[in-house]
Amino acid sequence: MVRNAVDALVVGAGPGGAVAALQLARRGLRPLLLDAKHFPRVKPCAGGISPRGRSVLRRLGLWDKISAAGYTIEGIRLVAPSGRETTLLGAESAVVLPRDRLDAMLVEEAVHAGASFRDGTRAAELLVEDGRAAGVRTATGEELRARWVLAADGAPGRFAADPRPRYQLHACMGWFEGLPFTPHLLEMMFDPALVPHYGWLFPEGPDRANIGICVEPQRHAGTPIREVFQRFLDKYFAERLRGARQIGDWRGHPIVATVGIEHHAPPGVLLVGEACRLVNCATGEGISYAMQSAMLAGDAVADAAGEGAEPLEVARSYERALRKAFALPYYASDLFRRRGMALLDPIARLGNNALFRRLTRQPPASPTA
Repeated sequence: MVRNAVDALVVGAGPGGAVAALQLARRGLRPLLLDAKHFPRVKPCAGGISPRGRSVLRRLGLWDKISAAGYTIEGIRLVAPSGRETTLLGAESAVVLPRDRLDAMLVEEAVHAGASFRDGTRAAELLVEDGRAAGVRTATGEELRARWVLAADGAPGRFAADPRPRYQLHACMGWFEGLPFTPHLLEMMFDPALVPHYGWLFPEGPDRANIGICVEPQRHAGTPIREVFQRFLDKYFAERLRGARQIGDWRGHPIVATVGIEHHAPPGVLLVGEACRLVNCATGEGISYAMQSAMLAGDAVADAAGEGAEPLEVARSYERALRKAFALPYYASDLFRRRGMALLDPIARLGNNALFRRLTRQPPASPTA
């Protein structure tokens, strides 16, 4: 028999975990949110909140607050594998907000709604009783008990039971102040060494940006990711970085993505965000998928509490909800990853066409395009 101090434990206080705790609290449950690190903590993430993420935050009633804290993105500089480039303005607004600030804001909202939060608490293993999750044991040996565990612990996925081969990306990034860039414009470079993935510059403020790359491991086999990143910086940013100041060290991390939506976890555990491999396989973007899956997981647990549903039934229902939400965008992202590189040069050509730019109210193309 599970003796519950809380209704649910949420492991990992990134966007997925924080939103899961928020959704549970708003549905009248008592969640405890855990994170292994002490807050605030730096996360190696570009921090881009896409139009999809904006939609999720609006459903949560948080978009105005989050967007006010972030740096607005109003366009994109796109560099095709051929080197041809274009700049397009007026896309749906997005924002860049460093993860230390985004995560802290979302955790604050969860606590305000009634969730409890403990940072510096690493969940080491799952407690199992009567064939289902009964909570977690921390790295210090403390037993925390709940009827449900929502695992939002990212790529390591220590509570997942997924038998599929991992589709993995490698990322490396750094932060810089004092480099010139066009305000409110993100940059994406589909360099031949990285395709079908890319490198980026995401501005975080008037004088600060993060620059990074993501690439499939086989594309840099035998070459350390930091060396690949250095070559990218030398090729695209050497002049602009000449007078800039690097903030902190470069950070690398794995990204585990998926094409097929599946949920594999022990009974009583629901996987959220990257723990369930819910990352766009073309772009590596995971914030919006983490938050949306967190809402679905929170609703699944809250509904189960009211209906007395069994863990396997809840997991199947949750998986169906994930497929309904993500199957089409994941199919499109996989199609772009496999076929989309051939489209980038025509897109850059079209973006530089004078008639197209007049019809879409773009400024004249830059001389370098």
